[in-house]
Amino acid sequence: MIRCIQCCVTIMFLLAAGCTKTRETMVFTTEPSKEFTITNPVAISRIAETISLDWEAIADTVPDMTRDNVAVYDDQGGQFLVTQIADIDGKTELLFQTDFAAEQTKSYRLMKLPDGIKKPPPQATTYCCFLPERHDDFAWENDRVANRMYGPALEFETITSGVDAWGKCVPYPVVEKFIRAYTQKEIPYHENHGEGGDFYKVGNTLGCGGMAPFVNETVRLPRNFSDWKVLANGPVRSVFELTYETWKAADYTVSETKRISIDLGSNMSRFECRYTAQDGETVPLAAGIILRDTSDLTWSENGTIAYWLPTDFIEGMFGCGVVFGSGYNPEVVEADSHLLLTIEQKVDAPAVYYAGSCWDENADFDRFEKWQQYLVDFKERIDYPVIIKIEE
Repeated sequence: MIRCIQCCVTIMFLLAAGCTKTRETMVFTTEPSKEFTITNPVAISRIAETISLDWEAIADTVPDMTRDNVAVYDDQGGQFLVTQIADIDGKTELLFQTDFAAEQTKSYRLMKLPDGIKKPPPQATTYCCFLPERHDDFAWENDRVANRMYGPALEFETITSGVDAWGKCVPYPVVEKFIRAYTQKEIPYHENHGEGGDFYKVGNTLGCGGMAPFVNETVRLPRNFSDWKVLANGPVRSVFELTYETWKAADYTVSETKRISIDLGSNMSRFECRYTAQDGETVPLAAGIILRDTSDLTWSENGTIAYWLPTDFIEGMFGCGVVFGSGYNPEVVEADSHLLLTIEQKVDAPAVYYAGSCWDENADFDRFEKWQQYLVDFKERIDYPVIIKIEE
């Protein structure tokens, strides 16, 4: 089997970082900086934890620091970290990633990048894009997973707001490459040519983690997305929106905007689904996974569901998962050929949950139990976020 080379990339990155540690340490001690600490409050490690700092709150804390030259220095790691500025909804965030051991507190410095020091290049990136070459696909991915949702040109075959999940065994973007190779050279992307591919069938369902109204024990799918907008695009986080025009969901007339984001190093994407409705103040919703005759390995715990099934087209196993945070108390339902988490949601207020996948080609997930544990740990991370303290 072709195993993920992410570990090799990480090792090369650490070696490269070690070569510059002494020089960076010497330079940073002479520069004005603002110290802050971050604490992991839970007894599990956090790998590739995304940290967000409000730019307005930190912009004037260091002389001459700007959006273009801002830097974050990791005191324990002895290196500058990859950063991203994201402007969304009139709010600017400074994003970076770091690792924590269980219940660890680490210190960092915010500063202007010193003269003579180059910003560290990202070793991998998140990415999202519209791909009209096939049938109006919209794709997003990071170093671990890739996903796709369907636009109007595919409605001759598939009508859904369901999530398509791809397997990956390389840390760089592949979906755009695969789609264009298919449309230009007819190279099939349902086969693994050494980098992964599309080994999951969605059909007219929620696929691997979609959300839709759930009325009278039935998932009420919209037509395919009618519009799209990219809000941020890597390296740490990519964010985009898909718009679904008004449709009749049994007794409800609804429309929807999905805001989806993906962070580097995570198998999960964040979904923020906002519905309008002409028929009341709330709408019943379900997020979930289509069930197949080929597998009955399902699992649920505390606002989390998972499914383990054979991959389509090639040999192997695939995992799907959905997680709600502690602000929700969803009911687990098996209905309409889906495993679902159902909620009653106020209209015009975002319903937030996470959905993701894994492929057993990656040794981290060669058994269902490992996928289950990943989801348990992931939920603990979102329920108990890190604690950031900036010095006065």
